[in-house]
Amino acid sequence: MAYKVFISHSTMDSGIVKALANILSKFGVTPYVADWDLPAGMSLNKGISSEIDKADCIIVLLTHNGIRSKWVHQEIGYARKSAKLIIPLVERGTTPDELGFLKPIRYIEYDPIQPHLALTRASTQLVSLKLKKEEKEKQTNALLVTGGILAFLLLLGGGEK
Repeated sequence: MAYKVFISHSTMDSGIVKALANILSKFGVTPYVADWDLPAGMSLNKGISSEIDKADCIIVLLTHNGIRSKWVHQEIGYARKSAKLIIPLVERGTTPDELGFLKPIRYIEYDPIQPHLALTRASTQLVSLKLKKEEKEKQTNALLVTGGILAFLLLLGGGEK
C-alpha cells in the first residue's frame, strides 16, 4: 500500500510545492495537492477533508504566504481533529507565535535561499515513515498467513480421532 501525504500550502507557494511533490514521488511517496488533484465540480470542503482522511500524514508549508492562508489553517485544524501526523515546514523568519496550534510541534525549518535542505529533511523523514508502514504491513500479512495456515491445519486435524 502506498504512503500518501497531503501537502497543505498557499497557492502562492507553487514552486516549493512542485519541488516537494517531485522529490516525494521519486521515493515512492504519493503526494496529494488539492490545486492539481481535486476534480472540477467537487466540493472543496468535502474533497480536501476526504483526502486528509486518506493521507498517512500532512505536510504543512508554513511560509509567509501559508501563515496567512485561511485554507492552510482549516486544513491544520481538520488534520489535528483527525489525529493525523502533521509535519510543518516553517519558513525562516516566521515567528513561533504565528504557528498557533502547531507551536509545540517540532518542525523543519525552510530557508527560501536553500530550499533543498528542508526538502531533503522532509523527504528523508517521509521515506522513513513509508518504510515503517511497509514493514508493519508485511508483519501483519505474515501473521494473517500464519493464522490461516494454523486454522487450516486445525480443521484438518480436527477430523481425525
